[in-house]
Amino acid sequence: MDDPLRDRARIVGMGSCPLTLGECVQGRLPDGRFFLITSPIELFSRAEFAIDLTLGDVVEASGRTKSLAAVTRYLSEEGLPTSGVLQVGTPVGCGQGFGTSTGDITASLRAAAAAWGRSITPERIARIAIDIEPTDGSMYPGCVAFAHREGVMLETLGRLPRFEAIVALPGGVVDTAVFDEYRRDFWYGPRDQEDLLTAWAMVKHANRTGDVGLMAEAATISTRINEQLLPKLLFREMAEFAELTGIDGLMAAHSGTALAFVLDPARPGYLDRLMAARSFVVSLDVPAWFQIGNDLVTHSLGGAADARTRRSPHQEFWPAESVVTPPSAAHAGEAAIT
Repeated sequence: MDDPLRDRARIVGMGSCPLTLGECVQGRLPDGRFFLITSPIELFSRAEFAIDLTLGDVVEASGRTKSLAAVTRYLSEEGLPTSGVLQVGTPVGCGQGFGTSTGDITASLRAAAAAWGRSITPERIARIAIDIEPTDGSMYPGCVAFAHREGVMLETLGRLPRFEAIVALPGGVVDTAVFDEYRRDFWYGPRDQEDLLTAWAMVKHANRTGDVGLMAEAATISTRINEQLLPKLLFREMAEFAELTGIDGLMAAHSGTALAFVLDPARPGYLDRLMAARSFVVSLDVPAWFQIGNDLVTHSLGGAADARTRRSPHQEFWPAESVVTPPSAAHAGEAAIT
């Protein structure tokens, strides 16, 4: 007689979630809720979950305790054995502003659900994640406005227009839990709050019309206003250079260290501005930098494979078309994603 649990133990579930380039906009609503507008990019957290009923616990060897807690809770809620091996891979380090914790949790939950032949909604992922820490909205597809302290999506905004970014990493990390506690009682001034809500509307319109310039202007507004909360080491230099050279704008990790030039690849003179931006970031002598886009390739958010016939994680789990390699000239960029 077939044993369904034994049969499922031969299956490896796989899940993924795009990382984010900071946020397009981050602010606070008049009712007191904080919000962010997501900016997914071509980097992904990826996870595998292999059911192993002999372990008695979920095991994760790389120290991703938040993903481990999320998967254990999900399996318990589903009435499934909390037993298996979780593996998580993320191409950038935490605390820099790429939404790695949310990406890892989302990918891990999708992998665990897939291993058991189930699916999990973005709403449920958000509910589990928010009980662990304030969370990004990257479990939802496209660009969304998200209340990151409550784990609630506020508005679906479509997809951001295609842009290219040169991302500077000046070093250091931000403890997001400590920072979130610090800003909890912070209120923007009336003018700043009005400008941030206008920036939200600008992103919404830019998504409808494909206007990279308008989206970059909104991101720059938010970057400038949020300097009062978490100043970026290179803000002044990069803002002045963007204005001097006609680069479309800046995008910041509002609770991280990253700061990026945003460029419209369809605007005449793009290659000249791109090369100027790359050269300028190199001249800043930052510890690391890289170039990235947001033209997300089609990828599976979750799936399963038979562990007996599965050839290699790198053949099926990390498909080459879903992994962005920094330009060969960006030597420091390679360090940024190791």
